[in-house]
Amino acid sequence: METKAHIARRSSGLYEKLIRFYPHSYLSKHREELLQNFKDLERDLGSRRLLWAFIISDFIKSLGQQYMEYIKNHRWIQIVLAILAVLFIVCVWQFATLRIAHSSFDNYAAFRGCEHVTNQTDTSGTCTLANGQSITMVQYRGKWYLQGDLPPLCFGNFCL
Repeated sequence: METKAHIARRSSGLYEKLIRFYPHSYLSKHREELLQNFKDLERDLGSRRLLWAFIISDFIKSLGQQYMEYIKNHRWIQIVLAILAVLFIVCVWQFATLRIAHSSFDNYAAFRGCEHVTNQTDTSGTCTLANGQSITMVQYRGKWYLQGDLPPLCFGNFCL
């Protein structure tokens, strides 16, 4: 059976690993204070469940606050996050556009710039582009693609 001292050491060790997620600048200033607060709470609360419920809820809240403060003080991180947000929006927009384009023969023909549909069945079709080139489109797994340009990898209905 574990002794109270062993459980306390294990809890303190776990908490020390947990606080490593704080920004280095914050942790270098407040590490000892955080560890002391943990030991005081562990002693005063008595219940490990109550202790860890409080620690985890406080950790989530304060970790978010510390990283927001860190981001606020570092312009380069703000720029990187703005670029990532723009890339995310572009990717979502591209995904939505391609999903609509591949959803039906008419949508895919319009997406490819077809001027005139020359032949269409339930699973394939041919059209002429503005430059006179003729392209053939085929249905594959419920979506429309250029003939010979099928997706290389599919997971269920999701194709790359």
